[in-house]
Amino acid sequence: MAAGSLRRADAKGVDGLPSDRRLDFPASARLKRRADYQKVYKHGVRVTGRHVVLFLLQSREHEGRFGVTASRRIGGAVVRSRAKQRLRELYRLQLRDGAGGAHDIVANARRSSATAPWSELEEDFKRCLRRGRLLTAGHRRDGAPAMKE
Repeated sequence: MAAGSLRRADAKGVDGLPSDRRLDFPASARLKRRADYQKVYKHGVRVTGRHVVLFLLQSREHEGRFGVTASRRIGGAVVRSRAKQRLRELYRLQLRDGAGGAHDIVANARRSSATAPWSELEEDFKRCLRRGRLLTAGHRRDGAPAMKE
């Protein structure tokens, strides 16, 4: 390795401390396929917040995965990207704090999620997560008992 290059693990964050970005949110913790998103939409519980809409589905197959969507109604590519980055970071911080759980979660960004103050967005996300976990304990979105896979 060249003397001037840094490995990912050695990268320094803004405050000079080692950066832990992406290290707590591996590829195995992400929803990737359209079928996975559709399953969460169809069988999961919908929780609406001021800045985000969450769909939660208890997962028996995985530790829990996360996916983000942002439609063009939110804004241009830069605005959508910023909104998705902010929601991913919120989820990553929740995982670090041990609040991940065995749920597949899809977060639909609302227009305000790209510009809302961080503390307000964080509180809204946490509130939706708490409400969603309570709802997934026994019911699906269509009122039927939760899936037992």
